[in-house]
Amino acid sequence: MSVGVQPVAAGAYEEAAVERVRGRSARGTRPLRARRWSKGWRYVLLSLLSVLFLFPFYWIVNTALQTPRESVSLPLTWWPKVPQLGNITAPYSLMPFAAMLEHSAIIVAAATFGAVGSAAVCAYGFGRLQFWGRDFWFMVVLTTLMLPYIVTFIPIYIIMKDIGWLDTLWPLIVPAWFGGGPFNIFLIRQFMRTIPIEIEEAARVDGASTFRVFRSVMLPLLKPVLWVAAWYQAFASWGDLLGPLVYLTPEHTWTYTEGLYEFGATTTQNYLIPYEMSLALIAMVPVLIAFFMVQGRLIEGVNLNSGIR
Repeated sequence: MSVGVQPVAAGAYEEAAVERVRGRSARGTRPLRARRWSKGWRYVLLSLLSVLFLFPFYWIVNTALQTPRESVSLPLTWWPKVPQLGNITAPYSLMPFAAMLEHSAIIVAAATFGAVGSAAVCAYGFGRLQFWGRDFWFMVVLTTLMLPYIVTFIPIYIIMKDIGWLDTLWPLIVPAWFGGGPFNIFLIRQFMRTIPIEIEEAARVDGASTFRVFRSVMLPLLKPVLWVAAWYQAFASWGDLLGPLVYLTPEHTWTYTEGLYEFGATTTQNYLIPYEMSLALIAMVPVLIAFFMVQGRLIEGVNLNSGIR
């Protein structure tokens, strides 16, 4: 006697499916609300952190627009009664800050171009060319990351003194053209290793030389990481204080950061506090403008580099 399978009505399957959906909906209601509540707290926490980080910028703007009396009064002045817009231009009559801005701009442009270009060349040699001891010399370059800046500062100073470049902008520009820094070399080389070698081989089959391959094939593909390296170098050159303090002595050769430092160190009058804050505000403006102009490329470069193994 054979045992038959009892047929199941089609409606039973539909009812079972509906019950499963209802069960999942009932079980998922509370987790969904919990997730929304958790996301809301995250936004609140991020907003509070944003206020915390943005408060120093607000206070710089606030103090820069105050009168000297308001800048030292207690209780604190959270916003000036009459914003003193003249504080922004007044310091330029006391020191040649316009010339200092020009010097800083020249250093940033020249050092950034030289550092990124020379780092790209070195990275191409370590990443693509075959020569004896390549990996060993690359490790030597990486070990220099552990050297403090001051270790090489004194020998470089002696060299610049012997050349006769003290009190000029050359000591703040020329060293960037010799390798571009170990971090930039490492960053560009690691990104370069993600580019398929077949692209270069195809160019060499067409008769391209090594320099042509580097200039016409590799550099366009390296744009994302080159933007990141350029941002790091430009930011470091713009905010550099130790180099100008050591190499630049006459006032007419100072950079903007050195002028700001000297202005605050040599003037102790309370009425100059708004001037100091206005100078600090002007120092931040080029960095903010540059960041908003290139933030898309920076994010692209950082995201691509985060995927490098």
